[in-house]
Amino acid sequence: MSTRNDLDAGSYDLITIFLFILLVAIGWTMIFAVEYLPETYTGLLNLQKNYGKQLMFIAVSAVIFGIVQLIDAKLLEIFAIIFYGFCMLLLVGVLFTKPINGSTSWYNVGGFSLQPSEFAKMATCLLLSSYLGRTEVRVQVLEHLGRAAAIIALPMALVLRQGDLGSTLVYTSFAIMLFRAGLNGIIYMLGLHIVALSIIALKFDDLSMTILILIIAGISVLAFAWQQNRLQLLGALLVIILGCLLYNEGQIWLSFGLLSLVFGALLVVNASKKWQLSLIVGLTFGLSIAYAFSVSTFVNNVLMPHQQERIWVWLRPEKCDPQGALYNVEQSKYAIGSGGIVGKGFLQGERTKLDYVPEQSTDFIFCTVGEEWGFLGTATVILLYLGLLFRILIIAERQRSNFNRFYAYGAAGILFFHFLINIGMTIGLIPVVGIPLPLVSYGGSSLMAFTLLVAVLIKLDSSRTF
Repeated sequence: MSTRNDLDAGSYDLITIFLFILLVAIGWTMIFAVEYLPETYTGLLNLQKNYGKQLMFIAVSAVIFGIVQLIDAKLLEIFAIIFYGFCMLLLVGVLFTKPINGSTSWYNVGGFSLQPSEFAKMATCLLLSSYLGRTEVRVQVLEHLGRAAAIIALPMALVLRQGDLGSTLVYTSFAIMLFRAGLNGIIYMLGLHIVALSIIALKFDDLSMTILILIIAGISVLAFAWQQNRLQLLGALLVIILGCLLYNEGQIWLSFGLLSLVFGALLVVNASKKWQLSLIVGLTFGLSIAYAFSVSTFVNNVLMPHQQERIWVWLRPEKCDPQGALYNVEQSKYAIGSGGIVGKGFLQGERTKLDYVPEQSTDFIFCTVGEEWGFLGTATVILLYLGLLFRILIIAERQRSNFNRFYAYGAAGILFFHFLINIGMTIGLIPVVGIPLPLVSYGGSSLMAFTLLVAVLIKLDSSRTF
């Protein structure tokens, strides 16, 4: 008699497959909405239009999905190194192709473009999962961590050499896999500190605000560590408020003097009982100021003007020309906001039809969703992505194989990073780096690569053992 586990072992996760298909269908619908004009419409299979090409890509992706399900799941781990090596060769070869929009990222094959960096993400996920899945590998060991980092760094460097910053940044998503493998969380806290400090340093004209924030953070940490009584905590809070008020009134040096005095006093007091904490806070404060100064100097004096503009569009839009670098993001936000609650209706997106927003079928496809389907449509798409990601995490945690589990986390990281960055840049929360919305944006390489990513996950899950 078969047990429930025996019956489930060979089953497919239909919820994940359904969410996958639904997102692909929404993507094609939006691509069609971008290009459809009654006077030029000649059929869905018109390969001169993006919606016709995307239908073909969907058909090819369906074949890829089916082929993966016919492969023995054990071979996926065995041939991970071969697939990785093949993708690295493609990444090297593409460097010698003719640049397109300043990037050497595509092979032209029979009138169509193939972008190997899209497949390299999946290949890296496979090989890294295979390596981390070995019983003897521990990411806490520096040698093992170094090898894992090398697996990530090689394609990352090759993609950066192509001039594709967006795809390069995607490789940082593998930090999720390393965290699940046991990498110390302090490293991630340090990374977040560096990112936050970089943003603060670039957000303001001078470093005075950065220093103010660092002093306040130091006082807060030391005050809570000391916490002899509530009156002392309240006193520290009042000093912080007074310092901020003085700074806001233009009394910068008086503000710094007051806060620095309290900061120094707390360092001395804590040093008598918790000298390690005082030492860490003091060193962190000094190193943070030095780092903030170096970031500001690098961006303002080393980066080219067009590279600076990408940062200022994000952090300092008041410094940008509304008809220049800021134009694309402003039009994107206007298109999404103009949809209101329920949208203007399918095929009724005025800004979409008039080509106000750039790359509407690819990087900025979310604008079409916002304009035609409104808040309800964008919220639905976001919930579908969150549902897919949540389902992948469920799949990950029910695996007994380390390889399967790490692969699922890697797939979730790649999808989440694309989803977060793409939607974030269309609404101005994240710099425009040019990466597609998974399964929704137009593009054969992107769709086939994401299909392969999900297809392998489904195959591994359907073949899991209990």
